[in-house]
Amino acid sequence: MPISSSTTCPSHNLYKLPPYLTMCGHRNPMSLLRLRSQHHQSISIHMLTIDNNQQDTYDSGVCLYCPSGVTGSEIHLILECPTTSHVALDLIQLLTTLLYDTCQPDWTTLTTQQHTSLILGDPPSTLPKKFHHVWLKSTLLAILDYVSRLETLSYNIT
Repeated sequence: MPISSSTTCPSHNLYKLPPYLTMCGHRNPMSLLRLRSQHHQSISIHMLTIDNNQQDTYDSGVCLYCPSGVTGSEIHLILECPTTSHVALDLIQLLTTLLYDTCQPDWTTLTTQQHTSLILGDPPSTLPKKFHHVWLKSTLLAILDYVSRLETLSYNIT
């Protein structure tokens, strides 16, 4: 039995680009897409090794910027790495203010995974869906600026 158009929901279109790829036409969101999909050159676990042309496993990839040999995950790169974490401070301040203004949980009560999710453009999980578009409009330019500054820093270090 064919599915009628009245039973399909247009908001569940799997082929529709996510808002962060379409809302900022004048800024290139592809670096954000690579960081969100964990395929960014700044994250060590996604770098191909020269010897065998294979990626390191998640547990064996060390941070490219830390002498301590810490696993170089996206959470480490964004929030914990002493070389790169300062780049997110302005964005964290904006997100903290927006969380307060929208009566969402305080930044300090969120987990590192929730912090990373917000920094990478996801609205707070407690924010009603009808406000997601407004949240993205309020944060997307700052997020793209953050990703650009993170890339610039990582290129200058290596």
